[in-house]
Amino acid sequence: MSDDSEETNSRRRYRILSLDGGGVKGAFTASVLHTLEKLSSKSISDHFDLITGTSTGGIIAVAIGLGVPLSEIVDLYVKRGPVIFPPPAAGIRGKIAEIWRHVMQPKHSQTVLAGELQRVLGGQHFGASRNRLVIPAFNALNGDIQLFKTAHCPAYRMDYQLPATTVALATSAAPTYFNAYTDHDGRAFIDGGVWANCPAMVGLIEAMTALRWPIDQIDILSIGTTCEPFDVNRRRRNGGLLRWNRGVIDLLQEAQVRGTLGLASAMTGHRLVRVDAVARSGRFSLDDACEVSDLKGLGENSARQVAENIALTFLSDRSMPFVPCHTVDPTHSASDLKEYTSHNAA
Repeated sequence: MSDDSEETNSRRRYRILSLDGGGVKGAFTASVLHTLEKLSSKSISDHFDLITGTSTGGIIAVAIGLGVPLSEIVDLYVKRGPVIFPPPAAGIRGKIAEIWRHVMQPKHSQTVLAGELQRVLGGQHFGASRNRLVIPAFNALNGDIQLFKTAHCPAYRMDYQLPATTVALATSAAPTYFNAYTDHDGRAFIDGGVWANCPAMVGLIEAMTALRWPIDQIDILSIGTTCEPFDVNRRRRNGGLLRWNRGVIDLLQEAQVRGTLGLASAMTGHRLVRVDAVARSGRFSLDDACEVSDLKGLGENSARQVAENIALTFLSDRSMPFVPCHTVDPTHSASDLKEYTSHNAA
């Protein structure tokens, strides 16, 4: 049952915010949301009944739920992105050494990411969120999907007690870029993008099954992290491993996103609004922080183009206040959470 399951008003609209994964390209997502807030003078947090986000989108979702201003979330990418994702080494020898290290170990430091997340999210529990959250990850130990959920149903008695940074690190532990994240109980997680890079269906299924919201009263705002023109050329269509190379990963990712959006749109009677921007091939990458200012600007432009429509559909009425079914034990101090997170990120 949901915490507002007795709501009987047939005109009640339930709004879901879905945020894609995409590494440093989350600067686009954060910029879209921040611009929508500025143009509408409305708070994103106050107008969505459920937020779901994967990887970088999961970090943004958790931050929004914990009341972090979107201006600070944008700054996380613009100002701290180069710290989390340092630029490539200079010189041929440096580049060769860097490539060799990436062959043998993750490209970036999870400890650095953990420190930056701790700075932004502070010592808050996941259960301190003012919004219902569903954050995808993947359990590396048992090979099963993982959904971190706030206590918006009576049965959800575990995740809300976790440090917020634990959830953010688990959903964003992208293979080859960061270590798998190991939590206090020894569970190992990798990036939720391996199965739900666009989590629109995750949010919709949660709304329909756990929260029991009528599907004809659900609207979804889905925000991407930029995309590129995509097709499978003849060379790859008829090729083997050498010709496909990373193209297989691109194909699987693109098919996953398009399939998810198609299903969610069809199920809601096309009450899904997608905000994304097409960029030339290779312009942006998951860990190229040098382009973060352009991503921010692209997000601002994209938001301006759809601001009026989004304001009418998603920002007209405030959402019902979220009252968790369970609350965090106040004896768990912020210092305990900081020690917990830093220990597991090391």
